[in-house]
Amino acid sequence: VAFIVHASKGEDFATTIRLSVVVAIAKGQALAEEGWQVFITGPDGIRYHPAEFDRLLSLNPALYSRP
Repeated sequence: VAFIVHASKGEDFATTIRLSVVVAIAKGQALAEEGWQVFITGPDGIRYHPAEFDRLLSLNPALYSRP
């Protein structure tokens, strides 16, 4: 299951896929600190903005466990 980090800054857009929730949050936080507008799409299909990243950690582990 993947976590998709979406970021935009002016005319620039970036999308990265991460398999670990912790790595996705770290990437999202780093981009936000650099001034990017960021959200992460979780395996539940919901968009999580930086103020909500901690909610990703409370998702059911079955949603994001690696095969």
